[in-house]
Amino acid sequence: MDKDTRKALIQRYLEADTTPAEEQRLREWFSTHPADADERDFARLIGLPTPGGLAETDDAEAEFDRIVTEGEKKRHKIVRWGITLTAVAAAIALLLWLMPARSHDADSPLTTVQIAEGIQQMMLLDIGDIESITATPAGPMAILTAHLKNGSTCSYILSCNKDEGTTSLLACTNQ
Repeated sequence: MDKDTRKALIQRYLEADTTPAEEQRLREWFSTHPADADERDFARLIGLPTPGGLAETDDAEAEFDRIVTEGEKKRHKIVRWGITLTAVAAAIALLLWLMPARSHDADSPLTTVQIAEGIQQMMLLDIGDIESITATPAGPMAILTAHLKNGSTCSYILSCNKDEGTTSLLACTNQ
């Protein structure tokens, strides 16, 4: 029996997934062939002679538990790393999705944050008692219209200097 076949059968044995015939095949192999260094624990587990002598039944159970526990620890460590890496990747994807797109294209529309900054600039102007402000996107600009309590309106063109990251208002009409 070649090393890869033994390794696969040992793994399946430790996962309680072997047939009685496969278990007997492993016992026969290890009873007639010396166990390699990485297979000695398994040979002791199934009660076969090893360089240290024949394992006792109680020792075999303890050895089985030790081998299974080591395998479980390795699997848990791999799963923890997988979960951690998945969480980090999801957080990065979420941040990239939530970040406003910064485009240097002159024809790109204004972001919501830039429009909000323009509205804030309008409110700082002394143009009367503002009842509401509407924003109408217009390509790379937006038309901000202040509706005053006296029924009149003031409109401004909001533009953005993408290189400097600043917004500016240009008065366009008063009614």
